[in-house]
This record gives sequence, structure tokens and C-alpha cells, in this order.
Amino acid sequence: MNALSQNSSEGSSVIECLDQLSLQDHKDGNASPNSSINARPTNFKVLDCQVSYQNPEFDAQSAILDEIRTVDFDLKEKAFDQILTSPRKIIPMAMANEANESYECNEKSLLEMGFKTNEIEGWEQICQPPKDNLYQLLRNTIDNRIKPDVEVHIGSAKFRVHLMVLQCYSEFFMQQCDNEVLIVLPADMVTPEAFLTVYKWMTADEPKIQRERILELFMAAKFLNIKQLEYQCWLCLDDTVCFREDTAFLLYLESRNYDLEDVQNLMLTRICKFFLTLVASKEFLSLSPKEICTLLSLNSIGVNSEIEILMAAVRWLLYNWDEREPHILDVIKCVRFNLMPAVYLVTLNNDMDVPELQCIVKIPEVKKMINDGITYTTIQSFYGNNREEFLQTIERYNLLIPSVREWIYDGQCDYHRCLKCPNFHGITYSSFLKYLDAIRTMGKDYWRSLKLSNEIDNTLQCCSNQPTTNDGERRR
Repeated sequence: MNALSQNSSEGSSVIECLDQLSLQDHKDGNASPNSSINARPTNFKVLDCQVSYQNPEFDAQSAILDEIRTVDFDLKEKAFDQILTSPRKIIPMAMANEANESYECNEKSLLEMGFKTNEIEGWEQICQPPKDNLYQLLRNTIDNRIKPDVEVHIGSAKFRVHLMVLQCYSEFFMQQCDNEVLIVLPADMVTPEAFLTVYKWMTADEPKIQRERILELFMAAKFLNIKQLEYQCWLCLDDTVCFREDTAFLLYLESRNYDLEDVQNLMLTRICKFFLTLVASKEFLSLSPKEICTLLSLNSIGVNSEIEILMAAVRWLLYNWDEREPHILDVIKCVRFNLMPAVYLVTLNNDMDVPELQCIVKIPEVKKMINDGITYTTIQSFYGNNREEFLQTIERYNLLIPSVREWIYDGQCDYHRCLKCPNFHGITYSSFLKYLDAIRTMGKDYWRSLKLSNEIDNTLQCCSNQPTTNDGERRR
């Protein structure tokens, strides 16, 4: 009873529990009537040794085991399970379950207890190293063509490039190309040289367009739908300092090869003082019927007289008469006979000394144009400054007021004299051809010496030193 006295509370609990189990078994008829309550089963010592071996602390409870009454072996085995799990204090099963449930309800996680993963004192003071710049890495990849992901074929030329670069600027590649590894472009719309220039433009920080192959680049930009490049090209082409007169017409000739009608129409309007030099060239003779009509219909072309427009039309027609004869009316309609002196129109209609013109002026439609011109100039001369009556009269005759050309003054032109000059003579086709020969020998900058009518005095000085009384008469 020494161990029992040392831990009376634990021992009394075990004894009471085992007594209850023993009494219960006795009532159920499981206990042997001859068994002594202090007797131990024969194998109990073995179990006692095993438990003592497995858990040294269990030796403190050996005194309690000496006081346990003899009970059925099965019940004693159950009691020992409880002793092993809680050697200090034996708690009845029902009480143990209630305690476990109460403990589980009070459990908390570290987060609930206030510990937070992302709240670390001093984190902001950690010195972290910088990374490589993404733009520089991408720039190096693009500039050095590292792992290009698409191949572009234009005719026999092949280009390995990055599709991402093309898609950043081109709506064509953005909308029509999706993870392709091979793209074939039409060579007639995008030349290999133009595509190479386009890609260089895309990868450059501040790209500058050069004059060489600008039309190829412009056409490629339009086809690939690169709005920024197209606009940049157009700004260069629309520059009135770089493209005017001779440079404008040279660009016009170049644009014919690319079917850029908007560029062609723009460049033709830039031709003024250069017109007569153009008429003296072979390129003028090679113009198509549509082109010659467009050119001769412009108000901007500069001439000494409207008669020069007629002579230019005759020169173009006679160069290849057999093929161009069907276009006589279309071309002659561009001539504004209403701007010619009436005296010249009468000579033109009756003078048989101009054989080159006879095949043209004998056409009924052309005769009517000439007669309408005579009527218009006569009415204009008769009414003078009476504008209202002049307009009423020409309306009665169904005549149109012609648009005025860009009149120029060339001191080297023999027939550009006032009507009162003693050396004045009518303009013939032969005199016009002689004037063109002179222009060819004057050099490429000769057109720069020509002056517009608004750049000189209204008085035209010639051999007679007599000023004209009518500016319109001077121009004719």
C-alpha cells in the first residue's frame, strides 16, 4: 500500500473503476465464484513485465497494481489500455470524449493567433539587385536577329524576322498573320528592297526616309497598311520645296511605274515654269492620251500664250499620227480658244500656209471651237469693262468663260511681243518648234529665269518701246 499512499488520488480512481468492472462482471455471471479477489491470473505478471519494459515510468504505478482485485481477464485488459495511454491519471472513456471535443473547439491557427506571412519587419530595407532592362534585351534580340520566328518570301528573296515587330506597326500582319512561320508577299506590291527598308524603319528609334526608292516604300506602306510610314512618306512627297517643277515631273514619271495615281495628280499640279521645257523633251511625246489631256487641262502650267497649248497638242499628235488620230478631239478640247486673240483665230481658220494644222482644224467640231473663240474674244473686246452686259451676251450665245492659265514672260521668245510692236508676227508651228530648239540649248535651269505675270510690271517692253493698253492682249 506504499505506492497507493503516494498517489492516493490516481490509485483510488483505478481501484474504484476496477471494482465497478469486477462487480458488474460478477453480476453478469462472468466472475468465477471460487476466485479470490486478491488473486492474480497466471499470465498477469507477464503483462506487467511487458508494460514495465515498454514504459519505465510505469514502475511508479506498480503499487497500484498490487491492490487491484481479481477480475475477468478481458476486463482487466481494457483497463490496462487506459493506464498505458494516461499513466498519471485514468479518465473514464465518456469523460475523455467530452474533453477532446471541448479541446478541438478551442484550436486556433497561426494566422488566427496573429502571425502573418507577408508582415516582416525590415523587409523594405533589404538591398535587392536590379535586373537587366527588358527594352535593351528585346532590342538586342531584334537587332541581332536572335531566334526569328517567321520567314518572309518575296520572289526569290527570303527574310527571317520577328513577327512581333511586323505586327506592332502593320495592320496587314496583325490581321492576316497568326503564328505563321512562312509568309509570301507579292513582289509587284512589296519589293525586296522596300521590305528591307520597312523592317529597318520599324526597328529604328528615329527613322529617316531617303529619296531613293521612296515610291517603292510608299507603295509597300500602303499595301501593308502601315499608317505611320505611309503618312511619313506622304509628308515628304507633299513638300513643295523638294518636289516642284522639274523634280515634280521626274517624280511623276517614276510614279507611273507603281500606279500611284494620287502621287501623279499631285506632281502634275506642281508644273508651271517647267512646262515649256517639258514640251521640248522626248518624255512629253511619250505621254499617254489620258496623261496629255490631264496635263493640258491644268490651270497651273505656265505659257507665254494659249497658242502654245495648241502647238504643244499638235506636236504630240503629229509624233505618232496613225495611233493618235482617234484622240484629236479629246486633246483639242483642252485648248482654250477663248483665250486667243481673234486675229490669230481668223488666221488659223483660213491660212493655208500651216499644213500641219489643216488636218486638225478641218474637223467640224474643231471649227466650231475656233468660231466660238472668235465670238467670245469679239464680245469681250466690244463690251470692255461693262462686265454685266458682257456676261449676258455670252450667256445668250451659250459660251463659257475660260479659266486663266499661269501666264509667264520669257524675254528669249521671239513671238512674245505686244501687238503694236513692228517686229510682231503671228505664232506658227515652225516658229514654235524653233523656240523649243532654243530651250533645249539653254540648260536645265533655264526655266528658273522665267517670270510669272504677277512678278513683273504690267507693261511689256519690246522693240517699239510702246506699252500695251491691255494685259490680256500682251499675254496673247
